[in-house]
Amino acid sequence: MATVEWMVQHARKTHAAGHLKVVPDEPSAILANTNVKRKQRKRLTRGRSAKTAEKKLLLLLRWILAPLVVTMAANVLLPILFPLSDELDYPNVTKFLRMGLADKNDHPPFFEHNLYEVEVDEDEAINQTILSLNATDLDEVSRLNYEIVEGNEDGTFAVGNLTGEVYLAQPLDYETKNRYNLLLLVSDGRHEGGATLQVKVKDVNDNPPVFDRRLYEAEITEEDDRDLPRRLVTVRVTDDDIDRPEDIVFSLSGQGIDIENPENSHFAIDPSTGEIFVRKPLDRDYPGGRPRWGLTVFAQDEGGTGLVSYSEFVVKLKDVNDNPPRFTQAIYYGNVTENGTSGLEVITMKADDYDDPNEGTNAQLTYSIEKNVIDEITGQPLFLVESNTGVVRTAVCCLDREETQDYLIQVVATDGGGLKGTGTVSILVLDINDKPPMFAKEEWVTETDETEGLDLPVQPILTVSVFDEDEKNTFLYKVIESSGFGADKFMMVTNPDGTGSLKVIKPLDYEDPKQRGGFKFQIQVSDLGENKITEPYHVATSWVKVKLKDINDNEPQFLKGSGEVQVLENSPVGTSLTTIIATDPDKEGESKVYYKIHKSSDRYRQFSIDGSGTLKVQRNLDRERNPTHLLRIVAMDDEVPPKSATMLLTVRVMDVNDNYPIFLEDYRPIIPENEPPRKVAEILATDIDDPAMKNGPPFHFWLDPKASPAIKTSFRVENIPRGLNEDGMAVVFSLREFDREEQKEYFVPIVIKDSGAPSMMGTSTLTVTIGDKNDHQMQPGKKDILFYSYMGQTHGTPVGRVYVEDKDDWDLSEKTYVWENSPHPNFKLEEDSGMIIMKYVPSKSSYHLNFYVHDRKHSQSNVKASVSVQVRHIPEAAVENAGSIRIGNMTDTEFISQWDYKTNKLVRSKADQLREKIAKLFGLKIYSVDLFSIQMKEERPPVTDVFFSVYDSQYYQSVKINGVVLRHRTAIEKAVGVKIIMVGINECMAENLHCDGSCTNKFLISKSQYLIDANRTSFVGVHTRVVPECVCGARNFSTEVSCRPNPCFNRGRCLQEKYSVHCECSTGYDGPQCQILTRTFLGNGFAWFPPLEVCKNTHISVEFLSQEPEGLIFYNGPITTPAANEFAITDFIALELEKGQLRLLVDFGSGTLQLKVNTTTSLDDDKWHRADIYWDKEDVRLDVDHCRQVPLEEDDNGIKGRSDISRCRASGTIPPFNEYLNVNSPLQVGGLAHPPLPAGSYRWHHLPHGHHFKGCIRKLMVNSHFYDFANPALHSNTEKGCPYFDKVCTTNSTLAGCGPNGICSGSISQPVCLCNAGWTGAACDEQTIPSYFENQSYAKYALSFKPSSFHTDIQLRFRTWEKSGELLRMSNQHSALYGILEIRENGLQFRFNLNALKLEENLVRLSMVNVSDGLWHSVAVKRYGTIVILTMDGGEGRNYNETSSQSSNELIDVNPQGGVTVGGRVQFSSIDVFMVHSDYNHSCLDDVRIEGKSLPLPPYLSGTQWAQATAFHNLASHCISRDQCLNVNCITPFICKDLWMRHECGCPEGSILTKDNRGCLDEDECLSGPCENGGICSNQQPSYICHCPTGYYGDNCELVQEVSPLQPSLPAVAAIIVCILIVLVMMAVLLVCFCQKRRRRFSKDEGSQEGTEMTAKFKDDRGGGRVVGEGEVTVLDLTALSVPTVSVVANGGTLIPKAKDMEDSMQMKVTMANLDVVVASHPEMQRKYVSHQQHPSSYDDVRNYAYEGGGGSSSAGNSFSSLGSGTDSNKLSFDDLRGWGPRFYILADMYTEGESDEEELEKEGANHRVQNQETRKRKGII
Repeated sequence: MATVEWMVQHARKTHAAGHLKVVPDEPSAILANTNVKRKQRKRLTRGRSAKTAEKKLLLLLRWILAPLVVTMAANVLLPILFPLSDELDYPNVTKFLRMGLADKNDHPPFFEHNLYEVEVDEDEAINQTILSLNATDLDEVSRLNYEIVEGNEDGTFAVGNLTGEVYLAQPLDYETKNRYNLLLLVSDGRHEGGATLQVKVKDVNDNPPVFDRRLYEAEITEEDDRDLPRRLVTVRVTDDDIDRPEDIVFSLSGQGIDIENPENSHFAIDPSTGEIFVRKPLDRDYPGGRPRWGLTVFAQDEGGTGLVSYSEFVVKLKDVNDNPPRFTQAIYYGNVTENGTSGLEVITMKADDYDDPNEGTNAQLTYSIEKNVIDEITGQPLFLVESNTGVVRTAVCCLDREETQDYLIQVVATDGGGLKGTGTVSILVLDINDKPPMFAKEEWVTETDETEGLDLPVQPILTVSVFDEDEKNTFLYKVIESSGFGADKFMMVTNPDGTGSLKVIKPLDYEDPKQRGGFKFQIQVSDLGENKITEPYHVATSWVKVKLKDINDNEPQFLKGSGEVQVLENSPVGTSLTTIIATDPDKEGESKVYYKIHKSSDRYRQFSIDGSGTLKVQRNLDRERNPTHLLRIVAMDDEVPPKSATMLLTVRVMDVNDNYPIFLEDYRPIIPENEPPRKVAEILATDIDDPAMKNGPPFHFWLDPKASPAIKTSFRVENIPRGLNEDGMAVVFSLREFDREEQKEYFVPIVIKDSGAPSMMGTSTLTVTIGDKNDHQMQPGKKDILFYSYMGQTHGTPVGRVYVEDKDDWDLSEKTYVWENSPHPNFKLEEDSGMIIMKYVPSKSSYHLNFYVHDRKHSQSNVKASVSVQVRHIPEAAVENAGSIRIGNMTDTEFISQWDYKTNKLVRSKADQLREKIAKLFGLKIYSVDLFSIQMKEERPPVTDVFFSVYDSQYYQSVKINGVVLRHRTAIEKAVGVKIIMVGINECMAENLHCDGSCTNKFLISKSQYLIDANRTSFVGVHTRVVPECVCGARNFSTEVSCRPNPCFNRGRCLQEKYSVHCECSTGYDGPQCQILTRTFLGNGFAWFPPLEVCKNTHISVEFLSQEPEGLIFYNGPITTPAANEFAITDFIALELEKGQLRLLVDFGSGTLQLKVNTTTSLDDDKWHRADIYWDKEDVRLDVDHCRQVPLEEDDNGIKGRSDISRCRASGTIPPFNEYLNVNSPLQVGGLAHPPLPAGSYRWHHLPHGHHFKGCIRKLMVNSHFYDFANPALHSNTEKGCPYFDKVCTTNSTLAGCGPNGICSGSISQPVCLCNAGWTGAACDEQTIPSYFENQSYAKYALSFKPSSFHTDIQLRFRTWEKSGELLRMSNQHSALYGILEIRENGLQFRFNLNALKLEENLVRLSMVNVSDGLWHSVAVKRYGTIVILTMDGGEGRNYNETSSQSSNELIDVNPQGGVTVGGRVQFSSIDVFMVHSDYNHSCLDDVRIEGKSLPLPPYLSGTQWAQATAFHNLASHCISRDQCLNVNCITPFICKDLWMRHECGCPEGSILTKDNRGCLDEDECLSGPCENGGICSNQQPSYICHCPTGYYGDNCELVQEVSPLQPSLPAVAAIIVCILIVLVMMAVLLVCFCQKRRRRFSKDEGSQEGTEMTAKFKDDRGGGRVVGEGEVTVLDLTALSVPTVSVVANGGTLIPKAKDMEDSMQMKVTMANLDVVVASHPEMQRKYVSHQQHPSSYDDVRNYAYEGGGGSSSAGNSFSSLGSGTDSNKLSFDDLRGWGPRFYILADMYTEGESDEEELEKEGANHRVQNQETRKRKGII
């Protein structure tokens, strides 16, 4: 065999040289030494093909050659074929060897042992292998079969026929049989062999102890304390485990056993003997005892560690009479009807006796009366009791309730042992109606107002009461018919409390002389109800006298219902037109009548009417504008509130000749150049005056004598008086030839006169254009194009025509344009027109294009034209923050042109000059300014709009840009040479031009670019427009709320709900849209914000805390003095403190209104104050602190008196006739950024003082929207928040800060914490507990304080899905005055009535918000007299609304005892029967406050220091909803969404419903354009991703990176280069040192004891590598990557590593960040690791060699056993490398090769063994 091995070894060498080819596989004889680790085998120096040849050759020899034949053949033939010397020169020839020898089955199989012994636990699992047999057969072709032939009669064991594995087939039982002798047999089909298997069954504890009884019982007497502890019973057990020691431990559990403290137990058991003792006296009786005590006895073998069994033990107690009878109630209540007979049952008394009723007479009771009531007349007791039943009865008849209403008696219960118990009975005598009623008065007197038409009062005018001794009365009131005058006009109503109310049922008229004296009639009452009202004994009567008061119930009456007057349109102001007369029948004709013109009928206030009814002309009239006026004259009386009537008056304006004629149309004739004189045009005229008044044609024409000589010598005008229907016409002739290259247009002035008296004449200009002819040759040209790219809007955009020098400009049709070379891929050329089209979004910043131009007429070709295109990308932020100006008398072409046609010279364009000037104003470089939009607004006269941005680390706000430009407008005009007619383009500045009322600018950006082509230059910009919308922008809720674009300020996160959105804000941003609402001004600062919008009705509110008596709160108006002869907008508004008092200035452009409020105290008192400013087109009002500090008293008729309204309010009328505040400059808060404007600059009557404000300003709200104070456009000496005030709150000893859930308010001296909704506590750190309202639920309160009558302050949180329900109601005692907060049709509203005499209900509603969405909402209602403000969820925009009542009443006197309810209006029909109207059900309420004082919400909390819930019903604590998606399966692709109290099957996040509502589609969020600043949107599933351009980041590219443009100087560049070179040199030196060190380390012995230290650099699956740095510890399984280095002896030494080395080879020490970490993820590696190892083997993946063929005496040195060198007996698994991520997949594949054939055979043969071993492992056997 050694020769065979030599032969194979020799064949391996010859194969390497290409001499031997073999196919067979390796023989099994050398398999033991071929288990080479894959990593080591991968690194062998021989090729893989040589190994394959070796395997195939050895396999051939294995299966063909028998051992003997192989030996003989090897000794004889092989030395001849293959010489033994390795030094021989082998010829390059291929040799084949084929040998074969057949085997014969001539050997019997035999076992390794004759006797096998095995020990098996008796609880071993079925099918578990207990022994693996291994028989041997020298014959290779034999197949072995195993069987058990004896000793297995019961089939307990079985053996695998082929595998030889003996396994358990039936369960074992040691107690039944504990030993088996099995005879085993193995057969190869011909021969057999045998062996004996002895199986010893090992006993285990598998039988628990067994009690001799299932139930043990004992009986003892209760409360027996003798001989304790006393044995009750002994339990006994047996154990079937016969050969195991019987060590039983007993224990007890159950009633009377205290496991934690056994000393308190009533029972005990001896753990060894099982004796049970009673330790304490036992009580049988309720409530502390029990008649039967149940326990469980446990027995556990193995000394308390083995199996457990149990039995029951019951102790029965025998009763003793130790409990007296006991009545459960302190007092029992019974009743009996008065006047009843004797023997009536009153009550049944029942006493309890806890003794055993079955134990003698211990619990047999007898009843008697111990203390009875004795009749004073007869001496008999009034009551008796039945001794056996306890029924109490009357002993006499005819008890009288009116004499004695109730009685007290004592009943005694006695048991059989003589023990007694006493109970008290209260007997109530029930009433019957046996007494008549009586009115409290014989005559009732009341007074009431007359009624107004058919509008009858709802409330009663009189309430009467009666006296009746009976308790049960059914009162019924009525007016006795025909009992007196007026009885038919009234009726009586019975109230639930037994009183009667008199109500008016017919109109009452004071003007009727009969009724003016009042009414008198009779009323009656019956206490038997409607059915027995005629019984005289039960009826009473009384008189009623009603006095009638006169009210203002009649409208004034005009003498004429309508009328008509005429007036000439040139009538002077003050001309009287007519006198209107109206009278009022009230006050017997003494009422005074006032007149006014309804505003809607006189829109421009052109007429006026005085107190006497005289109508006059107030403003100049113009028939051409409005020939007829339909005036509505309103007459009003002098009552409060007044009555009015309306009359229609027609005013016809008669024409006068006040307009000169003009051209009938815009004539623009064309004359070809180089043509002789000819007729130019025929001209007609028109006149807007009335031709019926002969104020028009015929017209007369002539050339204006003031025309220039050039015009006079070039044109002639001929007048034709009878032309065109004798209206007159003119014919214009030319007088010479014209050259277009000399002048392109001529403007001919023509005078036109009409025929009116007096006549009117005017001049119109005729524009004559000289037509071009191609009479000049072209020259090469050059063109510059500036292109602004915005958000990718580039596709197919024209950028300008190719330009060549050519004086002709109408010869386009005769030119052809082509590319000089190949076309540019990014551009397209239109060959006929020369237009260049940009095809794609430009990727570069500049392009240079070259073209050829051909002129067919002049036969010119290949005239060169070059075009330079400069591209600038403009982000969205630049456009949104753009400044703008409007330039007059200049076209957009002239603005960008670089060629002066007058001088024929190249000049700087106006655009470049403007850009440079703006950059200088801001101290920036010119590249920081972009004029990205230039557009012609109007052509005649030309007007151009320019939009531009300014950038310095971020884009300046438009307010700042426009404000600075406006301040320096004159300097810009002078430097650039333009006329700026508007800074900040505002289409709403001209009053009533575009909108008759509110006006808002809307900035539109078109998808197409805007091209301006100016021959040598071309400009392509963003196409923008400012469009006026006739709405108040702040109150325009026509669009649905959405998170795109994001409505949240200051990086707030927008959350989209079902019907609304809300913002999640960072700490400190307290506005509902994440605004900063407060700013501090230091006394010399200011802040700029966007200007006020034009709204028809405006409300501004602001709060301030001032430290100085002088200071400007805000100003919006002009910021520069106007230029000479400039028409300037003079509108402004200013609010300031003057000597500690508020001063308001308002000017709409027609005069200044000054309002001052002289408050009682100065407002610079370190307290927060509030100012409210209201205005419409005429009137302005200023309120201070809502007039809360000014006392007000009121009776039922309205206001009785206020101390002085001027102390809190001022109002006035705007001087006519302008109607709106039109401002376009920055809103300046806290001070002015410029010196106050000189007096007289704008003809203002009053000027703001302009003193800087010192203090804090907060909550500036304009038309329901808060101003964001976070980032002013321009500011100085101001900061966010109010540190001065906040510091007081944080340092206050009683507050210690309000925390994140509260707001500091109050004053400097008395700060308070106002907790946010849902929070309470001194520091607002406790969450409130809500209540759930079920059907018919409510809570009613009694308040410990008296709410303010003038001021109502309600706050609460609610959550509901219901469409309607009443949240809170507060009212006066009779509910005539009320305020109701409720939900109606999914909307939140507040209803209130301020008139106690009649219903004048007012309503304020949030109609644009659906509140029935299952979400929590916070609501606040604030009423100040007639003004009501309703807010929700922060109160802004559509969550804010306000109203003002017209009522003269301002108070609601809330009843503190029952005037406040939540959940609905409760109506009781009896004591226990009620109905809740407007029921707020299946909903939640939380944190209810009135005037900031918390009301309790039962049942969790029924009272606070402020209120007590006196009654509530159907309320539950908390607002908990179970999992609504539990057991809900939605149809795919829908998913269940828990919406609180309900669920919804909807689309997953990021998807939307399909059109058929049957599926979901991915929502393309990119369609809404969420990416800002030029970011490119990429739709994802779900959501989207914005790819931001350079300089921007954030989810929507909304954030600007703070990077300033850098322009390093040349020295700086040189310094940077030198630094880079130094760094490179240092890196090179370090690299050389590292390489030398590495070579020295590799030169060490491989047996080095030094561990490997390395720093692991790795990447996760997504890339992005990092180095494990200092302070990090990273554990990686790097073991599979290492190859152990072992000692190798090259000359005859062993190549197999030692066991110690093998263990060491499984370890790896990795040093990361100076920390030693053992890296080993495999369990076997962790077990083999030796923590105290001092010389771990080194690891090296390069120097790992295996030597073969070395000489030596060992057989390993002369065989293939060296293949196992350096390896362990266990294989290394490289599959774990895949768990490290994709980067290691290739490495794992490299080390994981396909398995060899012998490995596959070995796995197939051992498959069953592996399965059995895994089974044993799972069961814990291995």
